[in-house]
Amino acid sequence: MYYKELFILFIILIISFLFSLKIGEIPLNIKEIINIILGKGDFLKFNILINLRLPRSLLAILVGGNLSIAGSILQGYFHNPLAEPHVIGISSGAALGATLYFILSGGTWEIDPLITPWISLLGAFFVLIILILWVRKFFYNSYLILLGVSINAFLSSIISFLLFWNQKVFQGVYFWILGGFNGKSWKHFEILFFYSLISIPWAFLWRKKFNILSLTEEEAYSLGLSLRDHQKWFLLLLSLLIAPSVAVSGIIGFVGLISPHIMRLWKTSDYQWLIPASFLSGSIILLLSDILARSILSPSEVPIGIITSLLGVPFFIFLLKRGK
Repeated sequence: MYYKELFILFIILIISFLFSLKIGEIPLNIKEIINIILGKGDFLKFNILINLRLPRSLLAILVGGNLSIAGSILQGYFHNPLAEPHVIGISSGAALGATLYFILSGGTWEIDPLITPWISLLGAFFVLIILILWVRKFFYNSYLILLGVSINAFLSSIISFLLFWNQKVFQGVYFWILGGFNGKSWKHFEILFFYSLISIPWAFLWRKKFNILSLTEEEAYSLGLSLRDHQKWFLLLLSLLIAPSVAVSGIIGFVGLISPHIMRLWKTSDYQWLIPASFLSGSIILLLSDILARSILSPSEVPIGIITSLLGVPFFIFLLKRGK
């Protein structure tokens, strides 16, 4: 089960998490962090740590882990190593749902814990259905990325039109779409934690089933698993992993591509390893990206979606070249 390797990833995650608590316009050292936890720090630094950096860092861990698990499942489900929530348009579907809600709700840029994630979920679900119907009808897994890129461009155009049509929400939606954790609070973390409490344990429990995803439908059936019977549950699980993450953080691309591939190259494609390893490595990647986003132009902040794209696009090209 590769406990040693998972322990190494966990230690790196803890170090990255502590480092993310230190970095900011007002830096904090480990001693100050410990004093604040013990109730000995001053009020300003207490507020910075507890109400700003702590929920932000925890949110980065959940978003990175969710998107990475979703990426690893998508790559097996569609038999395509380049499948990833952002690349094949699922994140854009979730973003379109959230954008429609924000516009129709009168332009109030606030996350509604009951409505926003579910509207995003419907958008992600819709794109997933289109992709699955395409694969089922034409059996062109190799063209999945082309279809996903087309869907991504189409939905992005709709979002742009909606923002142009209703410019009073333009700035808020635009910066949200770029992705990031600036200004995120405990409310955002609690929203995502609720859905993650369902989706992450579910993904861990189904690790053995995900191994059968790489087989043909006939081979899977011979092993006692009907992919068609499980299809609606795969859809729901993927939507629960992706849509709430997009709702609270915006579109953050390529984490679900980079993390699973690095873990496959390091050890194996076995989902017994890949699910926990993808969660930990995705969390690390997004935490480090968030640190970089805060540090490059400090005290200003670069949207984290830009950072992950700068890292992910060369990796995507490398995988294209490697897979010919």
